[in-house]
Amino acid sequence: MAREIKQSMSQKLRMDGRDYSRPGWYFLTLGADYHRPLFGRVEGGEMLPNELGRLVDRCWSEIPQHYTHIELGAWQVMPNHFHGLIRIVRPGEKGLGEVVNMFKGSVTREWRRSEGAYGVSRHGGKEQGHGGKEQGHGGKEHEHGEKEPARVWAPNYYDVICFDAEELAVRENYVRANPRRWAMRDVPQGSFKGRFYKGNLALLEMNVPRMALRVSRRSSEEDVAQLQRDLAAFEGVVCSTFFSPGERSCLNVLRAGTAHIVWMLPMGVPESIPADWTRSFLEERALWISTFPNEMTDATRASCEQANLLVEQFCSDGNNKAGQES
Repeated sequence: MAREIKQSMSQKLRMDGRDYSRPGWYFLTLGADYHRPLFGRVEGGEMLPNELGRLVDRCWSEIPQHYTHIELGAWQVMPNHFHGLIRIVRPGEKGLGEVVNMFKGSVTREWRRSEGAYGVSRHGGKEQGHGGKEQGHGGKEHEHGEKEPARVWAPNYYDVICFDAEELAVRENYVRANPRRWAMRDVPQGSFKGRFYKGNLALLEMNVPRMALRVSRRSSEEDVAQLQRDLAAFEGVVCSTFFSPGERSCLNVLRAGTAHIVWMLPMGVPESIPADWTRSFLEERALWISTFPNEMTDATRASCEQANLLVEQFCSDGNNKAGQES
């Protein structure tokens, strides 16, 4: 979606004057204790919950069994936090705070009773006592032998009230795409030869055919459709500014296919990677390159012309090199 979520962890936890037992949809974020990766890991854009993560998932799914006035929307366990959409369907029942506290308490109690809670420290590893012996039940052993109980959750939680269907759809999309966004944090980025990049730099050296994609705004629908069919079967590197409407429609085809994509940006490199790019980045088929400062968020006519020259140079140099080697 075009609409992005901007959430600050310093935001107020609750809306002034809001009765949190009122019917409505709420988007919740609960953090793990000390922001530790207690619940599993993300691989290839997929969340792989561990024993504790599966317990969190199960306890959340059982909330409607305890509170009949509650419905659940999308939810997602992440390595060090949890997102969930929850709906209060009728007034006069327990409020959001009590429901969340019950959920958090259920997870903690069951975890402390399980063998899995043993030996987990606040630092995410095994607690070591004097002489290197592991301490039981997830806690540090104090001087007098008492053990601090294993902790699962950070204090409190964050909520966003979904006042309309659009807000709810945005939050649901965010929840479902969260593992892919998490995986994007490991995408290589930096600078080389005065240019900024994000993605797989090896695409610059691939010995495969290169295509410079430029689609005029005057191109007919038939021409664009034929180009899309050609791109769907192309297995080389496609380079473009992806600025015109026709180029952007072709980009959708490229991301769904197998071609490698070099985006020569006519502006700075965006800070975040949109969800529709995640497959291409995870498969190491994407590279963003910019000669402009990252603070430059809008393209100009001059920057588009400069970026298009780089597109032509990149494709010409690569194809000439391939021809000489063959």
